[in-house]
Amino acid sequence: MQTPATPLPLAVRLGWAAGQFAIASHMAIVSIYLLYYLTEVLQVPVLLAGLVTVVPRVWNIVTDPLAGVLSDRTRSRWGRRRPWVLAGTLLWAPAFAAMFWLPAGAGAPLLAVMFLLLYLLVNTGVSLYHVPYSAMAPEMVPDYAQRLGLIGYKEMASRLAVLLAISVLPWIVERAATPLQGYRNAGLVFGGVILASGLLVFFATARAPQAADVRVPPAQDGLRMQWRALRRNRPLAVLGAGYLVANMANVCFSGALIYAVTVVHGQPATLMGLLFPAGSLASLASTPLWAWLAARIGKREACIAAYLGLVVCWAGSLWLPGGTVAALVAMMLVFGVFNAGAELLPNAMVPDTVEYDALQGGGRREGAIYGLWVVIQQSGMVLGGVLVSLLLAVVGFHGVDAADAGVRDGLRIGIALLPALLVLVAAWIVRHYPIDATTFEAMRQQLARHAAGSVK
Repeated sequence: MQTPATPLPLAVRLGWAAGQFAIASHMAIVSIYLLYYLTEVLQVPVLLAGLVTVVPRVWNIVTDPLAGVLSDRTRSRWGRRRPWVLAGTLLWAPAFAAMFWLPAGAGAPLLAVMFLLLYLLVNTGVSLYHVPYSAMAPEMVPDYAQRLGLIGYKEMASRLAVLLAISVLPWIVERAATPLQGYRNAGLVFGGVILASGLLVFFATARAPQAADVRVPPAQDGLRMQWRALRRNRPLAVLGAGYLVANMANVCFSGALIYAVTVVHGQPATLMGLLFPAGSLASLASTPLWAWLAARIGKREACIAAYLGLVVCWAGSLWLPGGTVAALVAMMLVFGVFNAGAELLPNAMVPDTVEYDALQGGGRREGAIYGLWVVIQQSGMVLGGVLVSLLLAVVGFHGVDAADAGVRDGLRIGIALLPALLVLVAAWIVRHYPIDATTFEAMRQQLARHAAGSVK
C-alpha cells in the first residue's frame, strides 16, 4: 500500500483527473441543452420530452449502486476499477453521439422512443464509468491530506470542462447550416471528448497503486445486507445528507437563475452565456485556495465556511439593484468562489469514509460507497429541479411577459431565500461529520493492527 511519504506521480494525478472532463461536460450539456434540443430542434412536445429525460435518471438509481458493487467484486489483471472504466467509456461515447443523430423526419412518438433507448444506454455507460472512476481515488491515495490534493485536481478539471462545454456547444451550433446539423456536430465532438477522457484515465492509471486489502463481503450476502452495513457508516450518512441538501440548493439556484435574470432584472436570457462562464472561471481560480484552507483548518471546517459563504451570497441577492448587469456578474463571481469549496470539500471527505467502513467489517467497498454517493448527487439534482418548478407554481409564474410585480417580488424572495435556507441546513448537518485528520490517522493505525494480526 502507498505511504504518505510516496506521493502519487503527477502524470497519474493529471491523467485520472482528466477523466472528469467526460463527466462534467456530459452533465453540463444534458442539464442546459438537452431539453432544448428535444423540444426546439426535434419538435418533441414538452411533456413527452420531459418524460424521456427523467426516466434515464431514475434508471441510474439502480445502475449506480450495481456498478459499484460489481467493481468491488472484480478481479482482473487490470485491477478492480479500470475494466469498468473502459467498458463504460466504450458504451457511453458512441451512444452520446448517437443521441444527437436522430432522424428529423420521424414523428414525435418514434423520436421520443429512440431517444429514450439511447439515453438509457448513455446513462448505463455513465454508471459503469462514473462510479468505478470515483472509487479509484481512495485506492490510489490512502493519505488524508493527499486525497484533498487529488480531488482538487479533479474539481479543477470539472470546472474547466463545464466552462468549455457551455461555451463551445453554442459556438458549434451557430456555425452549422442548421440547428439540427449543429447539434449533430456537437454530439460527435463531445462524444469524442468522452472517449478521449475515458481512454486517458484507463492508460494513465495502469501503474497506479491499489488498496492492499481487497476483501469484500461474500457474494451470498447480497445487496440488501451490504446496504444495511453501509447505513451503519455514520460519517457517510452525515456527509451524504449534507451533500444532498446542498446539491438541492445549488441546482435550485442554478435552475432559477434564468428567471431572476429575465423576470426580476429584466435582462435577456442570453446573459446566461456570460453569467455561468463567470462563475465557472471564479470556481476554477479559487479551487486551489479551498484546498489550501482545508489543509490548514480541516476539510469539515472549510466545507462549513463554503456553505455559509453561499448563504450570504444567495441571501444577499435580495439587495441587488434591479436591471444591473454588473451586479449580476459580481454575484456570480462570489457564487463561483464559494461553490468551488462546496463541491471540492464534500468530495474530498467521502474517500475517508472508506476506512470507517472497513473498521465496521466492510472490507474495501469503495465501489459500494461511491455508488451510493453518485445516487445522492443525482437525487439532489432531481429534487433541486422539482423545487424550481414548485417555486414557479407558488408565485404564479405563467411566462416572462405575463409576470407582474407580485410575481417578480415572489421570485426575488424565493430565489434568494430558498437555496440559502437549504444550504444553511446542510452546514448544520456537516457540523456533525466526525472524521478529521487525527481521527483518520487513528483509523488507519487500527486497520494496520488488524491487518498485522490477520497475517499472524
